[in-house]
Amino acid sequence: MYLIALVATSLLFFDHLMTWYWIIIGIVEVWLFYYLAVQWEVGWKNRLSRSIESSLFGVTLIVRFLWIFGYYLFTTSVWQTPWEQPIGTAMDSVGYFDEAMWLNEMVKAGDISQYLLYASTRIDDVGYPVFLALCNLISDNSILFTRIPNAFFDAWTVILTYRLAKRNFDESIGRLSAYFVVLMPMVIFYSGTTMKESLMLMLTMWAVERGDFVIREKQYRSWHLVSFAFLAILLTFIRTALAWVIVLAFICALVFTSERIINKSRRVLILFLVVFVGVSFFGGRILEQSESLMEQANSTGANFEYRADRSGGNTLVSGLSKLVFVPFMFALPFPTMVNIEGQNIQQLQNGGYYLKNILSFFCIFALFTLLPKKRWRSNVMIIAFLLGYLMALGLSSFAQSGRFHHPAIPVEMIFAAYGISQIKTIKQAKWFDYFLAVEFFVIIFWNWFKLRGRGLV
Repeated sequence: MYLIALVATSLLFFDHLMTWYWIIIGIVEVWLFYYLAVQWEVGWKNRLSRSIESSLFGVTLIVRFLWIFGYYLFTTSVWQTPWEQPIGTAMDSVGYFDEAMWLNEMVKAGDISQYLLYASTRIDDVGYPVFLALCNLISDNSILFTRIPNAFFDAWTVILTYRLAKRNFDESIGRLSAYFVVLMPMVIFYSGTTMKESLMLMLTMWAVERGDFVIREKQYRSWHLVSFAFLAILLTFIRTALAWVIVLAFICALVFTSERIINKSRRVLILFLVVFVGVSFFGGRILEQSESLMEQANSTGANFEYRADRSGGNTLVSGLSKLVFVPFMFALPFPTMVNIEGQNIQQLQNGGYYLKNILSFFCIFALFTLLPKKRWRSNVMIIAFLLGYLMALGLSSFAQSGRFHHPAIPVEMIFAAYGISQIKTIKQAKWFDYFLAVEFFVIIFWNWFKLRGRGLV
């Protein structure tokens, strides 16, 4: 279906055909995802749990290192820049890197008071520059070196996904969801950038996995709760709203998880500790983030108008409601299969966006499968995190941004793997056929919409 959609879009909008290497990369992304996932599912079926973790960690490192060095060679040869985007467009990466060098200069001078004052005004975005500063001290400001740790972050994320899925469902779901995360182009891409996404994804999955473990452990151990709290605190220095969503998901899990998993007395004790510590130490910060999210939701219309008015912007978005993307949050972002100036990354990831669209069917199917059986009470932590994050994202002005969907991808892959395992009748399989037909027309419409809004068709 991907090839059909790609060919149809290319023929319909032939004057705006993507550059040949974006087309090839998209085809390779989709083909390798399906081919390797099937090969591993069959070939690694009889491996033991500990053996499969070693294999997953190793193969993730191989995939990420190939991408990190391969993409670096691509950008330096095609765009003549070490950054992940053409010269002048990698604003966030350059900003993080410059901030890290600025911090190192103050460290060498023996006075970081100015940076501490600056950091106090933007607490939820200082974690990654501090990490980059450490990398720069080791590597003498090597841009390529800052991306090496991303391979290890992603490898650990895959292991966490496997363990979380296995604990919530079974071994087969754990393995399949882990394969998906290893091969998901949207996850692979950010490992080759000087951006915080790989680090943030690892901390997110680690916090969710620890929270789920605390809920399920048979004998309460305080240090497990402390480890969850520590990870949530670390996330506040990278993206505070994300940490807030995880803590709220943990509270939901404490309240709604089945008594077969957590008894009443332990539920009340942990809930009291979480609420007390949260309000005592982070109450003010939570209120600030709540106000920030509400302001962001209310300003989404203005953000659409800005995108319409800026150079190369889409004039059609100015008339959109801030809720227009909410029903599509599981599937977004839609793939860009036409040449749009300044959107190289969207074109590069067209195959990855398509895969996320397709797997969203199984993710939604999984959730609907869990509800009637009341099985959802055994999976509250991951359900609450996924729904909470997508809801917050849907009310923001970044609903169509692949970068902001990144933190939820491993949990979505867990539900997608479970959804695939629940397709057991011809009728259910036909629903997927109908979904593919809808997906085809959505892709055509989306690419027309992007061109039309810029006056290109």
